[in-house]
Amino acid sequence: MRQEHALAVVWSAAYRPAWDATPEAYVEGGVVGWSRSRRLARAEDASIGFKAYVGVQHYDPSRWHVAGAPRAVFFVSFFQGGHTLALRTFPTMDVALAELRRVHAGLAVPLAGPAAPD
Repeated sequence: MRQEHALAVVWSAAYRPAWDATPEAYVEGGVVGWSRSRRLARAEDASIGFKAYVGVQHYDPSRWHVAGAPRAVFFVSFFQGGHTLALRTFPTMDVALAELRRVHAGLAVPLAGPAAPD
């Protein structure tokens, strides 16, 4: 018997597909504030207790007394069974969504158990 695992994604009204390659546009457009983050989507697969948030984050290293220029990135935060698995950042939305699909697919595959008798 094969169990299907579907990932449902609900996008926020703040999401702008035209900005998928330029997270800085969310800062310039006033959608995300300086040194802030904004969720753009929620992804969920209730059959395995998986949830993820996709968003955009502006990071100003000087706020933490660290060298570097301010920048904006996309992020995905992963959760399963009420536990945080990871928070990762990405230069484009396409790369973020590819990682979301990869992580979900890896969690949706059941661990191999003993072979069933014939």
